[in-house]
Amino acid sequence: MDLSLWILFIAGPIGAIDVMYFHMWKFRLFSRAQSRSEEITHVIRGVMVPAVFAVLLLGRPEGTLFWIVAALFFLDTVNSLIDVMIEPRSRAPLGVPPQELAIHFLGTSMMGAAWATYMISGWPTRNAPSALVPWPAGTFPAWLPTMAWGALAFGLVLVAVETALVIRYARRA
Repeated sequence: MDLSLWILFIAGPIGAIDVMYFHMWKFRLFSRAQSRSEEITHVIRGVMVPAVFAVLLLGRPEGTLFWIVAALFFLDTVNSLIDVMIEPRSRAPLGVPPQELAIHFLGTSMMGAAWATYMISGWPTRNAPSALVPWPAGTFPAWLPTMAWGALAFGLVLVAVETALVIRYARRA
């Protein structure tokens, strides 16, 4: 499961670039009425993925907690599918540039890899009593937890700003 955490740690900045550059700066999706549904999928992802990341930072979920995290991965996948399906209509007539599609491909691939490694490594304890088993000392470099919690805080601030902008512009409409 620690591999899942590493993958999420690397995927986070990719998602942040997508949100900050393409969604908020270049296209200002929050200000477009036709992009509200797409923005809602981004806000949902901005809550679910950090929740998974936070749980995995705290330890290895077993039993019921394993299944809760697996369900969050599944719901994120469904949410991403909905996002991809509504994106062409949301972005008309702007379109989706190839660079953003590449970022989406990388992010989606990494989320799938994180989910797969989570399921494989956690499968043996899926029916254990529900627990969050702390990572053994030395599992990660000493700098990783501090950096990871900082990255998580940044991600939550980013989703809060995006949410506030969506609400602000929705009220103006």
